[in-house]
Amino acid sequence: MSEELRTEEEQVEAIKKWWSENGTSLILSVVVVAGGWFGWNTYQDNVRTTGEAASAVYSQLVEKVAQPAAEQSDAVKAEMIDLAEQLKNDYSSTVYSQFGGLFLARFAADNGDFDTAASELEAVIAAAEEGPVKLTAQVRLANILVQLDKNDEALALIPAQPDSAYAAQFNEVKGDALFRKGDSAAARDAYVAAKAAAQDAGINTQTLQRKIDSLTSVELVAEES
Repeated sequence: MSEELRTEEEQVEAIKKWWSENGTSLILSVVVVAGGWFGWNTYQDNVRTTGEAASAVYSQLVEKVAQPAAEQSDAVKAEMIDLAEQLKNDYSSTVYSQFGGLFLARFAADNGDFDTAASELEAVIAAAEEGPVKLTAQVRLANILVQLDKNDEALALIPAQPDSAYAAQFNEVKGDALFRKGDSAAARDAYVAAKAAAQDAGINTQTLQRKIDSLTSVELVAEES
């Protein structure tokens, strides 16, 4: 699987920021049409209460995930899964439910259960609005599908013009899928595009450079043969 170009916590925090800046206006437009000022206040109070409870669960989960791997005992890992499931199931009306799905997919992938990881990510994609949550789930599902050798399905998830914030990740997994399909030249082009996008975003490019160098060596050997 291609190396994560941003950590899980950085991505989720970016999603939270996006939701905080855009989610309220989306909710407001619906509620104003549906009811009056009293209805809006009641709804807002409920949203705030639910959001605060979900945020507390999310914070507990992130704190445990952030622990060094050596300190994550089986009991801690089980608790992380429980917290993620709680987010997913108990706060389905909030974006935190989708965060729970992202974490459950990660835990499943870490255990080599790629089918379960794919199912979790497909559920997030189906539930999420257009934006960072859906894009995160799409690029991760593409990575999982490559692991399952479903390379054409992975390529189908990659936008023709990926959002700039996700261009490096989408192009990298595109390269991985094309490489597995035996198209080394196209894979190298995808890695080069991924490296350029990563540089623009200030992301480390060492892994991508190794992939580019490896394919360049293969091409040189082929030319000499």
